[in-house]
Amino acid sequence: MNERQKLLNERWRQTREMGKMKYVAYFGVLAYGLIFFLFSLMMDVFFGEGITSAIIFEKAMIAVIGGIFFGLITWWINEKRYQKYNQGH
Repeated sequence: MNERQKLLNERWRQTREMGKMKYVAYFGVLAYGLIFFLFSLMMDVFFGEGITSAIIFEKAMIAVIGGIFFGLITWWINEKRYQKYNQGH
């Protein structure tokens, strides 16, 4: 195991202590979802037909649902790597 992998596993060990739900809420919905939401609204302003309340609602729902999936998938990937590392040591 190289030093980079050891560092990543140590960071994940600390991050996973927040729990899956908080992780998904923070890294999925807030981080990924908010970036997606803002970027997609900017795209509508510059290249679309403008912004309406319906578009804002639609983008917000997509951002939340996408953020949940993103958070769950990244949790699962990091957890699998962590478990694999710990089985070998």
